[in-house]
Amino acid sequence: MNTPQKWLRLLINEDCSFEQLLAKLAQAFNSTFTYKNDSSIAKAKLNDFTIVVYDKIDRIFDIVLSPSYILTFMITEDEYLNSHDEYIQTTLTNHGITYQCSQAKDHAYPIELPFWQAPNDDIVINSKGDTLTAYCKIWYKPAKYSKFTGIFQFSNVWAMRFERNKQCTYYSHCDSDDVNSCYWVIPESSWLEQLVNERQSHFPNWQQYDRGDYWHYIIQSDSFYVEVIAKQIKISKKQLKGIF
Repeated sequence: MNTPQKWLRLLINEDCSFEQLLAKLAQAFNSTFTYKNDSSIAKAKLNDFTIVVYDKIDRIFDIVLSPSYILTFMITEDEYLNSHDEYIQTTLTNHGITYQCSQAKDHAYPIELPFWQAPNDDIVINSKGDTLTAYCKIWYKPAKYSKFTGIFQFSNVWAMRFERNKQCTYYSHCDSDDVNSCYWVIPESSWLEQLVNERQSHFPNWQQYDRGDYWHYIIQSDSFYVEVIAKQIKISKKQLKGIF
């Protein structure tokens, strides 16, 4: 599975219903949005990016979540990242949809996992050199364990930390999701920025020798979060013995 290369987060202040906004966006991008009747999230997949739309109202509890609709574009094609930004914003403008950019610092974007990670189980972590592998149990339906093991493989690891969120069970600085399980990516990471500045102070030319982009990833281990700065994550599942 491919981790998106860029996120574009916009606030939409249209005076219309959620369904009317989806109709406008569907026409603008020539796409079809899917969502559950009781969900506040709608999605559409295009060739180079995925569009996620968040309603202002929680449909289950009938409470206001935000004064604006939130529109997130997850761009997977990295060859023309800036041209995608221009295309998206031009398309919205041409169809009379007003927006405001909202690229928040330390905001985590959820990405659906290709399996259902058992939510109340700890993961097992192995590390060797600059690689880190985490193993998790999988459900095939609620509370029923699969014979497969989920695998997170991080390569070119720079740093890792393991901690609980002190305010709530789930990571608080992120958009909601409607998937069984996910991992998160923080494109504008203050932790990564701190590491870069520290390394730059004693090795100014390090990027000439350490090429490639680092990312701030988050995976969950029961109520703990494992945060990893690495260049790449590979996610898979296999039948393994003796892990847990």
